[in-house]
Amino acid sequence: MDLKTIIAISAVVVAFFCGGLGGAIWSSIRTHRKELRQLRTKFYPTVSNIYAAYVIRMDNPSGRYLVQVPDSGPSSEDQKFVDHRTAFVLDLTDFNELPEARHLRTQMANNMFKIGEDSNPNSTLDLAPEAKAINVCLTTLHKKLKLEN
Repeated sequence: MDLKTIIAISAVVVAFFCGGLGGAIWSSIRTHRKELRQLRTKFYPTVSNIYAAYVIRMDNPSGRYLVQVPDSGPSSEDQKFVDHRTAFVLDLTDFNELPEARHLRTQMANNMFKIGEDSNPNSTLDLAPEAKAINVCLTTLHKKLKLEN
C-alpha cells in the first residue's frame, strides 16, 4: 500500500471512531440533563410544599423557634410540623443527584446539629436558616426549570 492509501484509510477509521465517540458523549450529556430535569420536576412540589409550611410557621413570631425537650416528643401544636419536616428530610435522599438537594440537606443538617451545642437540656432550634435554605433551593429550581417570566 502506498502512503496516500494508508492516510485515507486511517482518516476514515479516525472519523468513524471520533464521530461515534462524539455522538456518544453528546447523547450521554443530553440524557443526563433530561434525567436531572425530570428529577427536578419531581422534586419541585416537595420543596414547594415544605416551603409553604415554613412560611405559615414563620408568620407567627414564636413559630420561628422549635423547642425540643429530651425524652419528650414535640408539643401538640408542633407535632404536625415536626412530622412534615422529618418526612421532608428523609425524602431528600431520593434526590441525591441534584446539587441543590444535597446543598439543602447539608444546610438543614448543620442547623439541626446546632441544637446540641449549648448545655441547656431544653434546646431551641431556630428555623429561620432552614427556611432561607429552602427558599434558595426553590429559587434555584425555578431557574433550572425555567418557571420564571
